[in-house]
Amino acid sequence: MVNALWKNIVDCWRDGHKVALGIFRFLIPIVIIVKILEESGLIPYLSMPLGPIMDLVGLPAELSLAWISCMLVSLYSGAMVLISLLPQLPELSAAQMTVFGVMVLIAHSLILEVRIAGQCGVSMPFQFLLRLLSGILAAFLLHLFLDQFQLLQEKATILLAAEPSATWGEWLMQQAVTLLEMYAIICAVMLLQKFLDAFHISALLGRVLGPALRLLGVSSKAVSIILIGFTMGLLYGSGILIKHAQEGTLSPRDALCSISLLGLSHSLIEDTILLALLGGNLWGLLGFRLLFTLVMGALVNIFYPSLERFAASPARSLSVRH
Repeated sequence: MVNALWKNIVDCWRDGHKVALGIFRFLIPIVIIVKILEESGLIPYLSMPLGPIMDLVGLPAELSLAWISCMLVSLYSGAMVLISLLPQLPELSAAQMTVFGVMVLIAHSLILEVRIAGQCGVSMPFQFLLRLLSGILAAFLLHLFLDQFQLLQEKATILLAAEPSATWGEWLMQQAVTLLEMYAIICAVMLLQKFLDAFHISALLGRVLGPALRLLGVSSKAVSIILIGFTMGLLYGSGILIKHAQEGTLSPRDALCSISLLGLSHSLIEDTILLALLGGNLWGLLGFRLLFTLVMGALVNIFYPSLERFAASPARSLSVRH
């Protein structure tokens, strides 16, 4: 029993170590670039183009740099940029960090994940626009709701944060500590995922969401694929989805609805924990994102006949296969 437990811990550490090193290859150069931009005073000017969008959702314009990093690379890179920016930002509320969290949870890693959608026989431009516009819309709606009812207006509790640094030496030390914290979090999340699987919590989530997905017109075969992506991540779910799409065992409608749902909501455990550590409210990050995803999934299903012409591309899936 003890040996099995220790083996699982070691396996989780190895998986986390591999993932962390892969992420840090992108993270470290990005953080250095952000520091150089901060020292040169260019950040306010670079954030100006997306300033109106950030203002629309109640966020400082400077946070657009963190969002761009999330979209182009990953959530972890965006998190590091956000941490680097914190010392020069105004005090952020829990509502603002929840709104930011929902926006980046929906619209992140677009270069990689939209390419995955293309392998499933779905239009990549459509998926890119769906993710991008959905992220902005979800953030706007959540901002309106929280602002209208004055919810989560207290100061955000950001567990991964950096203090203002006077010298490059202090800054380097802070970044090293933050990277170590993030390394520990990645390994801990891997262990948590194993724990949830061992106690069948992921399966419980599947039973809860399964009926709702079937109401959206998603076939029983596609439901199991979506649930894997919801709990374990887009790469796991899409791997199975690509296989079925290329073999022709999933209809174009199932492929489009499935990858759209997975794009809007995946890695519900790992990604949600990361944004909660950055000050987001857990129920807002998880509950609102899931609700928004199901509504958008219903709309994609309802309007599929109109969307089919430019949203689904079975020929592209076949070309990738060969």
